[in-house]
Amino acid sequence: MTIRMMQGMLVFAVVAVLAGCATTGGSARQGTSLGSIGGEVLTLEEFEDSFAKNNGGWEKSVTSSLEERERFLDLLVKFKLKVREAYSRGLLDDPAIQEELKGYNTSVATSYMLEKELVEPQIRGMYERRKAEVHASHILIRLQNEASPNDTLEAYEKAMKVISLVPTIGFDTLAVSYSEDQSVSFNKGDLGFFSAGQMVPPFEDAAFSMKEGEYTRFPARTNFGYHIIKVTGRQPYRGAVRVAHILKRFSQSGEDSLAVRDSIWAIYGKLKDGMDFAEASRLLNDDQRAGPLGGDLGTYDRQALPKDIGDQFYSMEVGDITEPNRQSYGYHIFKVMEFKGLGTFQELEKELRQQYQQMRYTDDYQQYLHGLKKKYEFSFDVPVLYQLTHMFDSTKTSSDSLWSEMVPPAMNPRTLFTYGGKTVTVGDFIVYITTSQEFKGTRLSVSQVEEMVQRMVEVNILQFHAEKVPERHQGFTKLMEEYRDGILLYRIEQDEVWKKLPENDSLMKVYYEETKENYRFPNRVKFLEIFTESDSLIKVAHMELQQGADFRLVAEKYTTRPGFKEKQGLWDFVPYDANLVARYAAILPPDSIPPPFDHPDGWSIIQVLAKDSARIKTFEEALPDLLGGYQEYASKRREAEWVDSLKTKYGVTLRKELLGEAFMRKRSAAN
Repeated sequence: MTIRMMQGMLVFAVVAVLAGCATTGGSARQGTSLGSIGGEVLTLEEFEDSFAKNNGGWEKSVTSSLEERERFLDLLVKFKLKVREAYSRGLLDDPAIQEELKGYNTSVATSYMLEKELVEPQIRGMYERRKAEVHASHILIRLQNEASPNDTLEAYEKAMKVISLVPTIGFDTLAVSYSEDQSVSFNKGDLGFFSAGQMVPPFEDAAFSMKEGEYTRFPARTNFGYHIIKVTGRQPYRGAVRVAHILKRFSQSGEDSLAVRDSIWAIYGKLKDGMDFAEASRLLNDDQRAGPLGGDLGTYDRQALPKDIGDQFYSMEVGDITEPNRQSYGYHIFKVMEFKGLGTFQELEKELRQQYQQMRYTDDYQQYLHGLKKKYEFSFDVPVLYQLTHMFDSTKTSSDSLWSEMVPPAMNPRTLFTYGGKTVTVGDFIVYITTSQEFKGTRLSVSQVEEMVQRMVEVNILQFHAEKVPERHQGFTKLMEEYRDGILLYRIEQDEVWKKLPENDSLMKVYYEETKENYRFPNRVKFLEIFTESDSLIKVAHMELQQGADFRLVAEKYTTRPGFKEKQGLWDFVPYDANLVARYAAILPPDSIPPPFDHPDGWSIIQVLAKDSARIKTFEEALPDLLGGYQEYASKRREAEWVDSLKTKYGVTLRKELLGEAFMRKRSAAN
């Protein structure tokens, strides 16, 4: 890839984010006029929404500087001018662009559909679920994922038996008797409070579907087995807790435990009488790190705390302190400083997305696909499917020549599956595998061919459903307009900037003269080296040099530094500080051959050939570094000339003084 191509790709990546700002082909939104571009009104509201979209959101945009707003307005104006010019030249009718848009329409529609119909509703549901936390106990009947039908039935029947006992026997008693969770020995099945994302999905779904006091009437199945769950409490989620403490430690022998107890209770009394906690911590805390900070221990999620401590903190209010709490090493007094709360959806969205992809997406995607199959009345022709999956040589792959000739011609028109009134044949399958890169080199075993067919079904169903995305989601039309304008922008940038960059030595030399201070050599040294890891071998080499042997030939004979035998030991002008050997060479006079010197890597003999003081590189020397900078310089000049001509052609008027009034409307009013 050439530098010009890479520069072009960067331009596309940068300006494409503005693609949603163009209103070519449609009317501007109503609002305060910030100016006009070729007679097309640019509203302050449109500028705000575009700025917020590309600069970290509305809250961040509110605090943006006037300089940042003016810089973005300049980008927005350039974008609109360039896209308008692309439309006026009829680039949208270019067959290559139409073909590219067609490909984007299918892939983008599928991605957009999955986002709007699957991912976004689920992560918003996860956020809503996080507003509460559930206190639950469970009884686990273990079962492997790959368990046989008989083992599965046995585990299920055992779970149902336990469920039948719940109304008459205490849940903790049943847990101790039946649960196969190792923690039951100390928690009697009590899992404490948890919020969304802290349990495996089937367990979480079951727990959050019940009210306090309810239990599962049928066991919940997870990777661990069958769970009987009872919800013993529900409360609003308070978020992570920030706590401070005062610690009084026992001595190593523990002989002072009574004295420490009296001391901590005396401190507790002072706190109850009104002594400031932070001041008491600075004066009396044995925790040398937290003491000067007012005892601040930081913030903890509930799940990170021991259950008894967590239960205590979350039963308190901000500002409450605990009675002295004994541990093996001393006593604590804790103070609850703050509950962090949940945070906004925008603050948690990235985390929710990551968690959803890791824990839920795969299963939800299969359920979504199953729903589409049902909606479009999907069905296989089972006999044809069986014949197809069993007719290949399993030692062959889909990359082998003539692999498809294993399918008799009479099979090609036979129906493989149907959906939504469409019929897919065996011949369609052959074409799909032949043209798809996904299964190149895949062996044609029964299971692999079945996988290929299932993947083809998936692709067909999704694309069929995606065809009607514009009817179901108005925002998709806007998104495709953004892609369209981004493609047009990239194309016209290529035509008017990158393909018109002047490439001749005279202009490059002008750029060199303007910027040559940026292209410098440091102090450098050129030298020959004979290197070995053996002191005896280096002595032999030095003796030959003393007897008049040519340094280069001796280096070629004895040096063991990788890559330097072929170069006869030559280091061709390296900075003085390049490495230890270069630093040593830098202090030697040219042509001298001092005795060998040892260093951490081995032994070296050096002969300095030349030194070059720090200086500006010549044009020829700077050329490899100059090219990238020159192309950027030339492209900016060309773009500026082009944009100036577009401003003259279309006319631009702006009221930049209104930028100071931006982002004063309420966020809820923003698109």
